[in-house]
Amino acid sequence: MYVVSTQQMRDIDRFTIEQIGIPSLVLMENAGVAVVREIEKRWSTGAVVVLAGPGNNGGDGLVIARHLLNKRRDVKVWIFGEEKKRSDDCKRQLEIMQNCGYAVNVWTQKSEEAVQTDIKQATVIVDALLGTGTKGELRPPYPFILEKLKDCPGEVLAVDIPTGVNSDTGEAAQYTVQANVTVTFAFPKWGHFLYPGADYIGELVVSDISIPLRAIDEFLLRDMVLTKEQLRKELPERRAFSHKGTYGHALILAGSKEMTGAPVLSASAGLRAGCGLLTLAVPESAFPIVASKINEPVFWEWPAEEGRFACGSHTLLRQRIASFDVVAIGPGLSTWKGGNNWLREIINMVDVPLILDADALNLLSENLSILHEKKGQIVLTPHPGEMGRLCGCSAVEIERDRVGYARSFAQDYEVYVVLKGTYTLIATPNGKVFINTTGTAALAKGGTGDVLTGMLAGMLAQKVAQDETIEAGIQLAVYLHGIAGRICSEKSIHATLAGDIIDNIGPAIKSLLVASSSPVTDFPGN
Repeated sequence: MYVVSTQQMRDIDRFTIEQIGIPSLVLMENAGVAVVREIEKRWSTGAVVVLAGPGNNGGDGLVIARHLLNKRRDVKVWIFGEEKKRSDDCKRQLEIMQNCGYAVNVWTQKSEEAVQTDIKQATVIVDALLGTGTKGELRPPYPFILEKLKDCPGEVLAVDIPTGVNSDTGEAAQYTVQANVTVTFAFPKWGHFLYPGADYIGELVVSDISIPLRAIDEFLLRDMVLTKEQLRKELPERRAFSHKGTYGHALILAGSKEMTGAPVLSASAGLRAGCGLLTLAVPESAFPIVASKINEPVFWEWPAEEGRFACGSHTLLRQRIASFDVVAIGPGLSTWKGGNNWLREIINMVDVPLILDADALNLLSENLSILHEKKGQIVLTPHPGEMGRLCGCSAVEIERDRVGYARSFAQDYEVYVVLKGTYTLIATPNGKVFINTTGTAALAKGGTGDVLTGMLAGMLAQKVAQDETIEAGIQLAVYLHGIAGRICSEKSIHATLAGDIIDNIGPAIKSLLVASSSPVTDFPGN
């Protein structure tokens, strides 16, 4: 499913109206009817209050009110904003309401008490005030209304996006509508997934309003939200007549004397994700402890210095590099003087997909130019702090523009960037960005990043072994990692451990194969 900016959506609407020939009022009618369907499904009885602004979002609200009144629902309608600022379509919808004989209340300062009374008595309040037009702080009377909404007992449905949320950046105004449900049209917008605005969305519903498929090609849409339907067909096939070599051989270089859990987590996750063989290379000083915790990998002891990989140990890889379909470096690695040169030698040697995580990213940040020396595809998996070190800025700055930093870094260095967080982004060398919405706060625990690295290695090994591109493998690993976290959170969002995520990789894969009636769904709040 594609995700678009505010300007892209405006251009698509204009194209649909002017080039395809679907009148704007028809699109507005379709949008209103889509919202009515959600209201009828969720709140089949009870009073409804529609708060309509002066723009096209308000026009949508008037359509919603009219259709509900046609169904003999108890509906109160309030329209805000100066008459001279009303859009042409909003004016037309107001005229239609009046022609139907339906009452529309026009806000004035004298109306404060009446509005408060109506929203306190409502089962559902429809926020059709500003939609995607919100930028910066709100002007009166909207702060007053939004303040009163906080105290209302009813639930709130936002039309397109909650008032107060910037639909491009996810910034939230001081007064912002907290929606229980948001119904958006044709495509989700970036503001639905970027914080803090994403916290105000509630459950997100994307409704068709007859935007033609031709618009996707016309505007070269490229950014997408990962969905079950899309990824189900990308899952590596497990053929009856196959063997362990069919599903790839992954190598993970991980661990140090002080961090022996990370390699175990990564290796276990890689095997659970489905690769046929996995070799786990660890410094010899960490080997006894690591080997005592896990049985399934092939172990490879590398020379150690001060409890971590020795600076010259990379020469070992040259002897066996042809055996592996993917290489992952980083979990529990630690950093050391000369570590950047050690990493550089490996990058110069590896011509299969290479995953860099954790301390491998910290070593990389000392000299990013080595990325230009790569022979194969590289996948970076930073959290915001690590991304900040790579970009020479703070984690706070990264969080302010997650999409921009991830996209530009991926393009500048021709790598894949998996920027972890809520929500995890996958940026590609050709400028596309994918959003994963399956994560959960259960994943906010040490070790879960090591699990993701292992899952990436396991998935990419299968894709390479079957002569497929790695992009879908990255998407699968990130998506299934989130689903495994969701499954764990059903038991306890607080008590989940990284090992629990590994135990639920199998159920996560199984959930991908079942129909969308599964309790595990794609969008937040579901």
